[in-house]
Amino acid sequence: MSPKKVPPPIPVIGAAQKTGDQSREEQLRAWEDNQRRLREQQAAAAAPVPVPVPAPASPPAAAVVEEPPPAAPERASTVKAETPGYLPMPEFTEPDSADPAARLEFYARGILAVQYAARANHERAEQQKLIGLGLRLRAIKDEELHKSAGFDTFGDLVQDRFGFKKHQANNIIRVLGVVQALEDVTTQELKARPLGVLVPVLHDHGADAVRKTWVEASRHGNVTETALRDAANFLGFGPPKELEVSGEQRKPAGPKPAGGMLRESAAAVERLRVLAQKDPDRARREADELRKAVEQLVEELSPPAP
Repeated sequence: MSPKKVPPPIPVIGAAQKTGDQSREEQLRAWEDNQRRLREQQAAAAAPVPVPVPAPASPPAAAVVEEPPPAAPERASTVKAETPGYLPMPEFTEPDSADPAARLEFYARGILAVQYAARANHERAEQQKLIGLGLRLRAIKDEELHKSAGFDTFGDLVQDRFGFKKHQANNIIRVLGVVQALEDVTTQELKARPLGVLVPVLHDHGADAVRKTWVEASRHGNVTETALRDAANFLGFGPPKELEVSGEQRKPAGPKPAGGMLRESAAAVERLRVLAQKDPDRARREADELRKAVEQLVEELSPPAP
């Protein structure tokens, strides 16, 4: 009887055949472990390289987004482009310090900032109010809309409907062009009466001369009627001065008698007649300006309605 065949044992790598030398499986595992360590070392060595690249860009972004106080002037300039001259009201924030004295100082500065913005916005609003009123009052007067409302004069209409004195409404219309010329130069409140000095400057020399006169007057402090007149004279925009005779300046003439003023008025009308023969359009324009000036003076001199 032949002996029973026994299958050869299946060799198990790393077990029965393990010797002093590493088996193939152990070599592969060692190689994989070595490669993994190499990749980790390379990743650790490469990690600092990309960090400095975005680092310079991150602080400016944080300064714009996370720090409202430094960004406030930029927001103010944006507001000015849309609504010129108005300041955004400072937002309420709490100080970082826990020290009571530092916290009080922080809040005190905020109160001063709020008061400054409110005062500046009030002055700008009053300036724009003068422009808004002037444009509408001038349109009502030019279109003679008082007639359609049953009033005899423009002055009667504005006094009854809006509470303006006749001379106040006319003064607002008179300085409208001056205020419009100055709204890009100053944001402070403008009054109609002192600006009357600049009306002839605007008429004779233009809006740029008005702005230059204001800037010159503001260099010396508060801009008053006297300061504006002196600045206009200094810059050569003032009325012509009396001619000198024999080295002495003529004395300003006193009030003229009524008869002399009537003769001058008649002479002015006659000059317009002569001008009409040469340039009818110009004569018509000047006659219309003279008529409006006389009407305005009559309204200003009229007694208030009872």
